[in-house]
Amino acid sequence: MTATAATRSNDTAPTAGRESEGRPSMYTHGGNAYIPAGSEPRNTPLTKYVFIQDDPFFLTRVLDKYLREFADSTVGINIQPNTQGKRTVFQTAMDLLKMYGFGYFQWKLRRYLWAKVKAKVVNGLLGSTTTCYTVESVAKKYRVPVHRTQDVNSPEFLERLRGLGVDFIVSISGTMLYKKALREQTPYGIVNCHGALLPRYRGLMPSFWTLSNGESEGGVSVHFVDARLDNGPIVVQKRYRIHPHDTLEDVMSRSKDLAAEAIIECVRKVEDAARRGVPPECMPNPEAELTHFSMPTRADVERFRRNGHRFV
Repeated sequence: MTATAATRSNDTAPTAGRESEGRPSMYTHGGNAYIPAGSEPRNTPLTKYVFIQDDPFFLTRVLDKYLREFADSTVGINIQPNTQGKRTVFQTAMDLLKMYGFGYFQWKLRRYLWAKVKAKVVNGLLGSTTTCYTVESVAKKYRVPVHRTQDVNSPEFLERLRGLGVDFIVSISGTMLYKKALREQTPYGIVNCHGALLPRYRGLMPSFWTLSNGESEGGVSVHFVDARLDNGPIVVQKRYRIHPHDTLEDVMSRSKDLAAEAIIECVRKVEDAARRGVPPECMPNPEAELTHFSMPTRADVERFRRNGHRFV
């Protein structure tokens, strides 16, 4: 899944001069970047935390590349279910079956179950992390604690993050909503990686829609999370070409490889700005130019195929 985790709530974004739980609040600088109010140049790395979806196909590589660079300053990882909103696992599976059709669905399901078996044997029973088949085993490889919760916005989980001294949160295909209290208590903000060239293709399954609409290029955007879906200022944006023979699996794989590069670049930009005591440079993410997409229908899938694309 490729949905972002930016909150859909109607609460307002943090503003200057507000305090949250005794820590400096965030404010919007020039309308497009976050930094703690009254911040001084910082000589130590930001204390980071990762939100990531429980995905065995692509995200193990993304997390491995991120932790290779930042494991020593990442104090925890929250692994979120690969369902969207209030859907159950069964409802999500049925939605995907309707959309993909039996052939691609059963192919993905077999790969998913086989990855689970390999994870249980290789990463579990044998205790090996040479090859990681789950994001949890990647975390174990770099000795970063994993914390599970039903709701990252719960008072208990917010207290855990405060206790860990979390300054900055990186969301990698997270599936939960990040509400006002969580945003306000995270001094250097929350960034989310979305698999499209924002402000276009906000919402669900951007890789599918990019192919379905016959685009010649795709991309990824790492942006700050604010009170609206995929709406915050963009810290890093990277592009890739789309070829006529590309399948959905090709594009999702390319997108996730590029996502790892973009996330690493984003973290370095935010930390460099923190060292200088200034906001990170950002690109606008104008609402006036947005397009938004949700779960595809069978008619959308037929158009996808008419454009000459396949799932795999």
